[in-house]
Amino acid sequence: MSLSDYSLCSLSSLQDFMGITGFKNAGMLERCINRATALFEAVTRRKLAARDYSYDSDSDDYDADNAILDGTGRNELVLPQYPINSLSTLRIDTLEIDERSGVFDTGWVLDRQNGIIRLQGLVFSPGYKNIDIAYNAGFSTIPDDLAEAAMEQAAWFFKQSAPGGNLLGVSAKNLADGSISYTARDLLPGVKPVLETYKKRFTV
Repeated sequence: MSLSDYSLCSLSSLQDFMGITGFKNAGMLERCINRATALFEAVTRRKLAARDYSYDSDSDDYDADNAILDGTGRNELVLPQYPINSLSTLRIDTLEIDERSGVFDTGWVLDRQNGIIRLQGLVFSPGYKNIDIAYNAGFSTIPDDLAEAAMEQAAWFFKQSAPGGNLLGVSAKNLADGSISYTARDLLPGVKPVLETYKKRFTV
């Protein structure tokens, strides 16, 4: 398994963080980074690293859950993924809408940070899966606190995979003086407050 294109930290940054050199454990470290990334996305309920979302089923980036949405009947639409880096296509009931070119022109504008599309002179017609969007969203550069949290979590996963540690995927270990239960999928205490700030906001 190679490092995901959407990993929250690099192999070299994790090696530096852990004081590891060479390629002896590179494969395991990459798996730990991927696992930490997947865990963070599950906890925050969003995709964190920037990527494309497309309504086109012929595209490699086709994503019906994030690019084919319900019309709200209002002039605002909150996208499931954010921040918005770019928007290439917006269709409402098969009608393609252009970006607003002037203050008084009809079209769309973006609240990039909050992931909101606003329409001037139009509304998102009420309907089921009648809005098609092609856009790029997520962090183009992973914020420092998120990257450091990912390194801490990945390092913990790696240590648990070592002999005598809790093998990845094993949720409990019995000791001679009793039983300790823990899981490799649990967040480290120092990581939890960081992820709280990145949890997906509720759409309205």
